Amino acid sequence: MSFSFKNLSVVFLLLAIPFLGISQVLVSYNKASKVDFKKYKTYQVYGLNVTTIPQFEPKKESINFLIAEIGKQMAARGYQKVKENPDLILNIGIVITAEQKTRQTDIRDAPRYIGQRNYHWESEEIVVQNYNEGTVILDVVESENNKLIWQAVSKGMISGSMDTNMGRITKAVKKMYNKYPVKVKK
Repeated sequence: MSFSFKNLSVVFLLLAIPFLGISQVLVSYNKASKVDFKKYKTYQVYGLNVTTIPQFEPKKESINFLIAEIGKQMAARGYQKVKENPDLILNIGIVITAEQKTRQTDIRDAPRYIGQRNYHWESEEIVVQNYNEGTVILDVVESENNKLIWQAVSKGMISGSMDTNMGRITKAVKKMYNKYPVKVKK
């Protein structure tokens, strides 16, 4: 079997995906049982809590964009944003952490050896990439009882590009609302 340039470029692309900023958004959900979501008509963004590492300060534009995207999803489901006496309160938590992508070395990573007999090599984990990861926690609380009725948590890699981050925020918020009990109104 010959190895062509086309095959080589496909292999390179697959290996380069983590470094090109293409990131998967992971989302998990939690819903209270026996709650009629259709009875709620209004909402208010009540709390915003940002926890970050010292080396990274999220841009205000990104946070405002996230809140706007959440507002679009709520409006698409027929909710109206109000300043007083909302049916639902939205609490948004943002956590930013420094992460490392690692891999395990194998015998192919061992140095070429010529010489003395007391050579020893062990497999170890090496850092392949340092990156920042963002987690958004969206709590939907029934204001009358102050009871959490729905929660979505989204995790993804943060890019250095504002445009890329905004695209990821849009994708993450849409994915978060995929399992929201009230579907988009047509």
